[in-house]
Amino acid sequence: MPSTSRNAMIGVLASLSVLIVVYSFIIVQQILLGLIVAVVPWLLYLVVRFVFTLERIATALEQLASVRTQEQEAAGDHQQPSESYGHNTETEGGVENE
Repeated sequence: MPSTSRNAMIGVLASLSVLIVVYSFIIVQQILLGLIVAVVPWLLYLVVRFVFTLERIATALEQLASVRTQEQEAAGDHQQPSESYGHNTETEGGVENE
C-alpha cells in the first residue's frame, strides 16, 4: 500500500472515529458505546495490515529459498551430511576409534 493511500485511510478512520464518539457523547449520551463502535474500524484496519505484512514476509521467504536453491544447483553443492566425509567416530559400543 503506498504511503499516500495509507495516510488517507488513517485520516478517514480518525475522522470517522471522532464523529462516532462525538455523536455518541452528544446525541445518544453513551460514551462507552461510542468508544466501542469507534474501535472496531481500527481493529479491522490492523488485521488487514497484519495480513498484508504476513503476505510480504512469505513472499520474501519464498524468493530467498528459490535464490538459494538456484545458487546450490549452479554450484553443484549436493553433498550429504557428515557421513559422506567418512568421519564416523563411533563404533557399535559407543567407543571412539583411535
